[in-house]
Amino acid sequence: MNGETELIIKNLRKTFGKNKVINGIDFKLEEGERVVILGPSGSGKSTFLRCLNWMEEPTSGEIFFDGQLVTGKNIRKVRQNIGMVFQHFNLINNLTVMENLVLAPIKLKMMKRERAERRTKELLRHIGLSSKANSYPASLSGGQKQRIAIIRAMMLSPEVLLFDEPTSALDPESIGDVLSIIRELADNGMTIMIVTHEISFAKEIASRIVFIDKGKIIEEGSPEQFFSSPKTPRVKEFLDKVL
Repeated sequence: MNGETELIIKNLRKTFGKNKVINGIDFKLEEGERVVILGPSGSGKSTFLRCLNWMEEPTSGEIFFDGQLVTGKNIRKVRQNIGMVFQHFNLINNLTVMENLVLAPIKLKMMKRERAERRTKELLRHIGLSSKANSYPASLSGGQKQRIAIIRAMMLSPEVLLFDEPTSALDPESIGDVLSIIRELADNGMTIMIVTHEISFAKEIASRIVFIDKGKIIEEGSPEQFFSSPKTPRVKEFLDKVL
């Protein structure tokens, strides 16, 4: 970590009708950080993550990426640099794995097809799925789909990767395969934010834990401090239930 700030969030709010899902969040993400977001179901964790690259447009507040205000006009460029991996993979079922992976870099004119296919083969080889290049998503297991979804996000060489509960739809055997890829990305210095319920993995990978409840950051700190001596009764109550 070299201390450069990648994301600055100021007074972020997101409402759906009368429901205040994100209720005034201020946050900074430094280059090389591995931030794990914890909190109860319905607390706004996933919505917060989706607001960061405008998968959900914020109701109000400001998001700065690399010093630039994120707006509707520059969001396409921002999304090239802030990759996102979803809970339910979001692969296109009528495209092969290869076609799923080369689609974005070719469409965004970041790579010609030959280079995109070469990078796809390299990444598939790295995760042990070279044989699946010409397969369709329906023939893959959940763990295979999620590993492919991760390298799809990596195709654009993003500066930041956001993970929205990447293992919650997987069987126990597949969870380890997916977490190992995330662990490797973190070890290689990727800036990561991840919403997860995998507490043991959070302890292992996080450089910082952020706890969100009712659309607000209630507490944050190092894993050691957060899990051993939480500062707020709400976090103590949460940890009593999950540990």
